[in-house]
Amino acid sequence: MAAGRNCFIISFPYFFTIATLVLTIFVIIGNLADHGILSKLYFMRLNTQNLSVTVQSNTVTAASIDPSFPDFFQVGLWNYCQGTISANVYTTTNCSTTHGLFYFNPISIIEQNLGISSIDNVPSEVNSALNAVKAVSYVMIILYCVAAIFAAMEFIAGFFSFHSRGGSFCTLIISFLALACVVVATALATALYFVEARAFNDANATLGTTASTNRTTFGIAWGAAVAAILASIFWLVSICCGSTRYSRRSEVVYHPVDSPVGMRQM
Repeated sequence: MAAGRNCFIISFPYFFTIATLVLTIFVIIGNLADHGILSKLYFMRLNTQNLSVTVQSNTVTAASIDPSFPDFFQVGLWNYCQGTISANVYTTTNCSTTHGLFYFNPISIIEQNLGISSIDNVPSEVNSALNAVKAVSYVMIILYCVAAIFAAMEFIAGFFSFHSRGGSFCTLIISFLALACVVVATALATALYFVEARAFNDANATLGTTASTNRTTFGIAWGAAVAAILASIFWLVSICCGSTRYSRRSEVVYHPVDSPVGMRQM
């Protein structure tokens, strides 16, 4: 009965540990391809279909400089992708190469694509939002990777917690570390890209840009954070309520019985 109860109790944190790992991996590998489900997993999309830039006091549209200029850019953890818009349908055409420590600076990317040295009409709000992109992006990448590692360690350590409160305690510590990493990483991603998207939307009158964050990706990211919280809670419950004792049969010891007094002597 105790073993069965242990399995039942530990099945809950195990489920949420697996959910944390899987959802975190989806965030990590998002936007790594220009087709399939990965192309749908990005943090922010910047619409540059009506982009206009001022270069040396001349304001021109991006399309007039380069007719093949992308209609949008979208950013993941390791790279950005670009594509075209037709009848409100977004089609990703290609993605940049991945980098170990990547950060998304759309102004620099636009300048490179248009072959110009600098854009003169970038609003101060956009520049302010981009100032923190590099440092925050680096921290975010590291935290998501560490979170996935801790979640994998948590999954493995969980095997030692079935009949050991010590094993459950070690697993709980690892789960707290995974929880901290995934929550902080997701909070940073949310703050970074929501602020950046708002800055480019506010610059619509100047640059002609609009931006949006991806509900799917942030839903997955916060889903991983919630799963990590629940995993830690249930690992704690397993320590408090789980049993570490095995069922043992009582040992029966037989002792010789002395001959009663008065029995016939042999």
